[in-house]
Amino acid sequence: MTYIAQGSATQLHWLQQRLARRGLPALADAGGAPPWLPADWQGFYLPSGSWINIDTDHQAALQPRQRHCQDHGAQLLELDGAWQALGRDFGFMLLLGAEQTPSAAAAALLDALAPLPAAWLRCGPVGSARYTRQVWEGLLFMLRQHAPPTPDTPIALDWENALRRQWQLWEKLLQLSLRYLERHGLDADAASARQAFAEAPWRQHHYAASLARLIVAAGGCQQAWQQLWSTLAAHAPAAPN
Repeated sequence: MTYIAQGSATQLHWLQQRLARRGLPALADAGGAPPWLPADWQGFYLPSGSWINIDTDHQAALQPRQRHCQDHGAQLLELDGAWQALGRDFGFMLLLGAEQTPSAAAAALLDALAPLPAAWLRCGPVGSARYTRQVWEGLLFMLRQHAPPTPDTPIALDWENALRRQWQLWEKLLQLSLRYLERHGLDADAASARQAFAEAPWRQHHYAASLARLIVAAGGCQQAWQQLWSTLAAHAPAAPN
């Protein structure tokens, strides 16, 4: 199978290097791509009929791109993840958004890019990979912001501002999740959110939807958060004059 790489994104270069090291070189030859494929798209074209989109700078155009591929009998696969140079040697954390199960050729490419065969996650339809990455990045950012100080660098804990920033970030994740569910015509079924999310990610038909519903369900704890905030504020020491 021939994989045709198109674009100049830094992550595309790393992905090509990973493929070459796994014995699946991707040709950087735009001449082998079909004429209907826009020249500014970043990713891989598979002559078997798939376009693997890695262009994170134009995510808003995912749906039009999907329709464009469908009009020409090709499947669009949305590939997202943590793009780091270390992935060339150890593999990349890969999130996939696809309406259907990837073809054998596409799966072989994903297996080669991942740390191990099948060590990539199909999150749901197109758009699900981007959503999942944004949630993970938000949660990681939250953890890093509130990581305990090291013994060498003790600092006073500003719990009030810390809680405020955490709540503001959670509100953004909640709105992001509501928009995702609305975009895909899904309801925020809180009753089954925890049960669905308890399944292993690779066994879930729509992992991103389970994640979004869980976040929306947790958003129902807003009243408890507000009560906690009020209680802590009432017992906070008075500021010195």
